[in-house]
Amino acid sequence: MNLLDTILVGIKEIWAHKFRSMLTMLGIILGVSSLVAMSALVKGMENGMKEALVAMGGLEKVRVEAQDDLPAYQKHLTDQTPGLLMRDVYALQGGAPLVENITPIVEQHGYRSRINITYQNKRARPWRIYGTWPGILDLEDHRVEHGRMFNEIDNEMARSVCVIGIEIRNDLFGDPEKTGKEIIPVGKVIQINGQPFTIVGMFEHYMTEKERKEKELARLEALKNPQAQVGVVRDKGRSGSGPSGYVFRLKNNSVFIPLQTMMIQFRAAAGVDETADPKLSGIYMKVKDIGVLETALQQIRNVLQVSHNGIEDWTFRTEEDLADGIQLTISNFRMSGVIIAAIALVVGGIGIMNIMLA
Repeated sequence: MNLLDTILVGIKEIWAHKFRSMLTMLGIILGVSSLVAMSALVKGMENGMKEALVAMGGLEKVRVEAQDDLPAYQKHLTDQTPGLLMRDVYALQGGAPLVENITPIVEQHGYRSRINITYQNKRARPWRIYGTWPGILDLEDHRVEHGRMFNEIDNEMARSVCVIGIEIRNDLFGDPEKTGKEIIPVGKVIQINGQPFTIVGMFEHYMTEKERKEKELARLEALKNPQAQVGVVRDKGRSGSGPSGYVFRLKNNSVFIPLQTMMIQFRAAAGVDETADPKLSGIYMKVKDIGVLETALQQIRNVLQVSHNGIEDWTFRTEEDLADGIQLTISNFRMSGVIIAAIALVVGGIGIMNIMLA
């Protein structure tokens, strides 16, 4: 029997068992398509989660945050907790050589703290407003697209300057999607809880890789067909959903001011005898080499133990849990895809065997 005869016999068998053949083909198609779909889904999730990890500062970033809940054996020392102070920052700078860019931060949640930003008759409410040092740019992977970041002199003199995210711009000065033009508000004076602040910089529009590709495609289409373009090619200021979407929305809707300005203008009322509350929300830093992360954390712990007289009213936060979660989620989805594809292919194989033995 030559090849042609074999093909003809196969076609006759398929034609003789139409329904069984259809089910077999359906099983094979479902198996292959599910494998391809799951592979694409897992790859998209992996890219999104990695984008979120990078946008949050990467694995090298370490956060030291204050905690009110002391260990059980230190509960009796609750009234003696100093909190995170600037002396801790200076102690870490001198006693933890494995970390760099040690930056204090005081943050207030826009909705929880009722932070209102106004310009003329328009209002915006940021997700967060940060008082910090210029080093936060590297720690949070921020990039100033227009204007500049405030500097050490701005901080020392407690100048009323700020750097805003693009969504704050959209709320106060108009969304380019509606106005048809890109507005750069550098130099404008806005009111933050009634206090005048000059905008010295605006961050770039943070977006997912998918949004960036869509934007580039729209720009190319506009160049090819100018008549179809309405308005200008522009940033819309909104990030999509997905693992990295939340992180980018948070970054797009934040405001940064100098640390000293935050202490004087927003924390004074919380202090004693009308002095500024000296407590920090956290201290951010980066490990010089991810390979020495454990050793670096031990250095930080030793410094803070001395600085706080042994009271553990602080805690570490790293992105290791996020990275582990990314790997676990990806592994689970891959396994699910393999199982679904295997079941569909086995069903298809059984169908083929039945046709051949019929």
